[in-house]
Amino acid sequence: MEAKGYVAGESEVGKVYYPAQGVEITGDIEVNYVDYPWLTRFEVEGIRPL
Repeated sequence: MEAKGYVAGESEVGKVYYPAQGVEITGDIEVNYVDYPWLTRFEVEGIRPL
């Protein structure tokens, strides 16, 4: 994945890949699984598009 322009990081559940360009890292990157009564989704914190 690094050859395709992604950076690899480690998480509790394995490797996390994100683009090397076009994003701003605002802190520790977290991926949270959220289960609302009406919606189940992943929320990402610590990274945002430029």
